[in-house]
Amino acid sequence: MIERFFKDKISIFIFSFVLFSIGSFYISFFPPDEPKYVDAALRMIEKGNYVIPFFNCHVRFDKPILFYWELVLFFKLFFVDHLIRIGHDYFGLIEYAARLPAIVSAALSSVYVYKLSDLLFDDSNISRLSVSGFISIGFFVYLGRSVYPDMSLILFELMGIYYFIKNRYVLGWIFTALAFLVKGPIGVVSVGFTYFIYLWVVERKTGLKEFFSLNNGLGFLAFLLVGLPWYIAVYHYYGMEFINKFLIYHNIERFTGAAHQHPHSFFYFFPIAILVLYIWWPYLLQLFKRIDLKDRKNLFLILWFAWVFLFFSISKNKLAHYIAFGFIPIAILFGRYISEVKESQKISYGFLIFEVILSLALSFFAYKKGLVQLVASVFAGILIVSLTNLLKKPAKVIFYKTIAMSVVAFVVLLQFEGYRPEKFVWHEVLKTRLGLLQYKKLNQSLVAYTRMCLKEVRNPEAIEKRKGTFLVYTKLRHLKELKVKYKILGKFIDKGTKTVLIEVNNG
Repeated sequence: MIERFFKDKISIFIFSFVLFSIGSFYISFFPPDEPKYVDAALRMIEKGNYVIPFFNCHVRFDKPILFYWELVLFFKLFFVDHLIRIGHDYFGLIEYAARLPAIVSAALSSVYVYKLSDLLFDDSNISRLSVSGFISIGFFVYLGRSVYPDMSLILFELMGIYYFIKNRYVLGWIFTALAFLVKGPIGVVSVGFTYFIYLWVVERKTGLKEFFSLNNGLGFLAFLLVGLPWYIAVYHYYGMEFINKFLIYHNIERFTGAAHQHPHSFFYFFPIAILVLYIWWPYLLQLFKRIDLKDRKNLFLILWFAWVFLFFSISKNKLAHYIAFGFIPIAILFGRYISEVKESQKISYGFLIFEVILSLALSFFAYKKGLVQLVASVFAGILIVSLTNLLKKPAKVIFYKTIAMSVVAFVVLLQFEGYRPEKFVWHEVLKTRLGLLQYKKLNQSLVAYTRMCLKEVRNPEAIEKRKGTFLVYTKLRHLKELKVKYKILGKFIDKGTKTVLIEVNNG
C-alpha cells in the first residue's frame, strides 16, 4: 500500500511535497507571527537590504536571517512583491510562495526521516512507515504548511544529526550552521546533544575521540565560515543592541523567564504531546507497549524525544511547536512497530463513532459561532475522515486519514476565508488609496498585505481629530466609542472577535 507512494527517496519527496502543498494556497497569513516574516522579506526586496530584517518599519532581531532569505528566494521566483502591489492573486500564489520554504523543508525532512531510519535499522519497510508516521504527526502537518522558520530548523537539525552519525563531520557541521542561521543557538544544541546521546547509548563511546578528530576540526571551521558572517555583520551595524535583544533577550531571558512572552507551566507540553498524535490514538497504547527499551537504538530514540521534551518544559516561555523536533524519533519508532499493532474491529468502529459525534459537535460549535457556511463542510468533512477507520489495518488507516484530514482542513479554511478581514482590507486600501488606522485592535497581517507601517491607536481622539477620509479597522463593539461619521465597508471574524472596517469622513 505505502510502497506505491514511497518507492524511493524521489517518490517520497514528490508525494510529501504534494501533500504539504494541500492547504498552502490562498489561505491568508495567520497573525501574529506569519505576517512578520512575510513583511520582513518583502521589505528586503523593496529596500534592497538583505542583511537587516525589518517588520512594520522596525528592526526585528527575534530570529536570524536564513529563513528570510528563503522567503526572498520564492517571493522573487513568483513575483510576490508585484502581485501584492497590484492586488491580483487569483491562484493564491502569494501565500503559496510564502509557505514554500516550509513545504520544501517538510518534503526533504520526509526523505531524511527515511534515510535516518534506514541507517538505524536497515529495513526499507520500517523506513517507509517512519515517513508515514512523520507526515501524520500534528506538528509537521501544521509546520509543513506555515510561514514559520521551524520546519527549516528541523530539517537542518535532522540533516546535521544524520551526517554526524554517518561520520561525515564537515556536512554535519555545515547543516548545523544552517540551523544556527535559522533560529540561533538552539540549532547547535539540538544537533550536538542528540549526536552525543547516540554516541553514548548506541556506540557506547565518550565522544572525545570524535570531538578532537581532524575531520571534526575541519567541520567546525566550515561551521564558522557558514554560520558566523551574518552575525558579525549585524554586530558591526548594531553592536550590543543586537547582542542584548537577540542573544540575551530572545534566547537566554526567554528560557529563564526574565522575559515574559509566552509563560506556561512545566506541564504545558503534556496534553499537547498527546493531541498532536491524534491520528494514532486508536493504536497508541498498543504501539508504545511494543517498544523494547533494551534495544540501544530504541533507547537512543526515546532519549532524543525525552531531552527535547524536558528541555523545553523547563524553559519558562513556551510555544506548542517548540518540542516538534523531539517527535522525529517518535515517527521512527512508529515505523518500527506499527506493523506489529493488531487490527481490531472494536477499535475501528469505536473510533468511527467517536469521530461522527465529533463532527456533530464541531458543526454545532460552528453554527453557534455564526459560521453558518462552515457547518456543512465541517460535518461532511469529518464524516469522510471517520470512514478511513473502516480500512482497519492501522498503518493504512493512519496513512489515508492523514491525506483526508489535509484535504478537509483545506476546504474548511477556504470557506473560513470569507469571514476573515485580511484580503478584504488589502483590496479596499488598494482600491481607495486611503490611509488605514487600527483602533484597539492590531492585526499584523494587515501590515504585510497593505505594505503600510501600522500601529494600534488606543485614544479615540486620534481618530476624531484626524482630517480627511481614511479607513479604520476595529472591533465591532468599539464603534460606539467613535464620535465620527462613518460607513461600514465590511464585517469579519478575527480570532473569534467580531471586527469591522469603516470609512471615516472628517471633512
